[in-house]
Amino acid sequence: MLITLFEIGSAFLVGLAMDAKQDAWIAILVGMISSYALIFIYYRLHRYYPHLALTEYIEKIIGKVPGRILAFLYVLYFANGAARVLRDFGAMLLTFVYPDTQFFMVTALLMLGIIYTVRQGIEVMARSAELLFIFIYVLAVAGFILIFVSGLIDFRFKLSFLLFYS
Repeated sequence: MLITLFEIGSAFLVGLAMDAKQDAWIAILVGMISSYALIFIYYRLHRYYPHLALTEYIEKIIGKVPGRILAFLYVLYFANGAARVLRDFGAMLLTFVYPDTQFFMVTALLMLGIIYTVRQGIEVMARSAELLFIFIYVLAVAGFILIFVSGLIDFRFKLSFLLFYS
């Protein structure tokens, strides 16, 4: 659920697969599947090194010096990604919700929430994700129902397209 919510949030915030246009869902699905494969690899490594952090067992796997360099690059990569998402989310909040608020205040409050969540631990974050996942799922189903009932989808075009090419 954490990975799914991450993918959904990233897709809305960063504008993933914009070049794919109407096939953006395929690009997001491929990203989701590859992220599940990556989390499987992380899980297996964690089972092999249960009492070490990722940056510590990288040193054991590839050696001390290259392991420290790779661990440092790994930390930089995710710090950069986290800063970018914080910036994008803050800008989105300023644009749509709080247009008269200073950018510093919005990002500072977001950072306080992030610090509190990280301090509470991964279990609290995962339990919160379970509740948020249910909420997002209900909103998505309601959105699909409303789009279907609104008449925005023209099924005649689809049926005539199928009949023409069959």
